[in-house]
Amino acid sequence: MMNKLVLIVGGTSGIGLATANYLVKKNYKVIICGRRKVKSAEIVSLNVDIKSDESVHICFHDIQKKYGNINSLVFSAGITSPKKSIEDFNEKIWHDVLDTNVTGLLRVLKYFFPSLKKTKGKVAVISSLAARSYSQFSGIEYTASKAAISGIVRQLAIEWSSYGIFINSVFPSMTQTPMLRRSLKDNEINELNNQLPLKKLAKPVDTARAIEFLISKENQYITGSGIDVSGGQFLNG
Repeated sequence: MMNKLVLIVGGTSGIGLATANYLVKKNYKVIICGRRKVKSAEIVSLNVDIKSDESVHICFHDIQKKYGNINSLVFSAGITSPKKSIEDFNEKIWHDVLDTNVTGLLRVLKYFFPSLKKTKGKVAVISSLAARSYSQFSGIEYTASKAAISGIVRQLAIEWSSYGIFINSVFPSMTQTPMLRRSLKDNEINELNNQLPLKKLAKPVDTARAIEFLISKENQYITGSGIDVSGGQFLNG
């Protein structure tokens, strides 16, 4: 018997795609949506632009019509910005990052909230270690956007508690994703590995495992919380 329906926004690469593949192996029915489509016999792939309210609305309508109410939502969409001096602060970059990482999340939650109410669904938002501390390589726009997401998760955990909807965050440290490899050279990645407590960067599946727990039926009491997947880089025990 197929498990419950999961939507992964930003599921076409990196942690999102790794989570999709992991959940399929666990017998979840998975829909991913993003700026490109992924060819897969096991995963439904749809296009969406989370910077467009209309695009998110159309995505919700299509999913509702073809597949019904979702049981869980994973928000994995996000962009980053390079670190630079505050003297070089650029409002266009600021608005682009915040519109994607923060307002994009709100657009998605706005439209899928009625569906989640009906299923008493679960939401997992992929944040970043930057929200817990700071970003070693990304700019202030990225760190601010991830900190804002934490506030959204805490606020909605209380607002949604009466509906039986759980919402939590996952805080991965730097992970071996295409986005990281575009940002760092091979020698920088090797040097970074040697500096880490576990002497290795996280793999996308490390975060996928945490997400699967948060959206599974095994999670009966955790909401408004965050799981750190940082290999000892952020100590919160």
